[in-house]
Amino acid sequence: MSDLLEIGQAIFSAQSKIFQECAKRHGLRVGFLIVAIVFLTFAAITFHAVLWALFSQLCHLSALLSAVCVLGVDLVFFFIFLLLGLRAGRPGLAEARARKEREEKWNELKQTFALTALLGVAGGPVGRFVGGQAWRFARSMFTRRKK
Repeated sequence: MSDLLEIGQAIFSAQSKIFQECAKRHGLRVGFLIVAIVFLTFAAITFHAVLWALFSQLCHLSALLSAVCVLGVDLVFFFIFLLLGLRAGRPGLAEARARKEREEKWNELKQTFALTALLGVAGGPVGRFVGGQAWRFARSMFTRRKK
């Protein structure tokens, strides 16, 4: 019976590892996406500054070019963090190992339950009756018969 408990505890341990790895992965993903949203906000603010510079100082291209450069840098950082956030959505190696361990323990638990069910049938009334009949048959094959 303690073997069943150990297998059950191992399954729950593997499942807890899976939850931990998923939480790490989703936390990292959310963090990158938040940074991407911040840079998108900066890009929107900079775009407004570019429009302002375009309409207010049409002849002074240095202010316009500097605003366009800041907008370009913000968009580059936005795309970098967006791609990192999307990439972080894939399960990692540790999570795959934990899933494999959980599946192995789950199969072991199923096999143990099947063995327990068979032993229960063999040890119950049906098993005792069939075992008694088999014992009588084997004993009758080796005993002498009276003529």
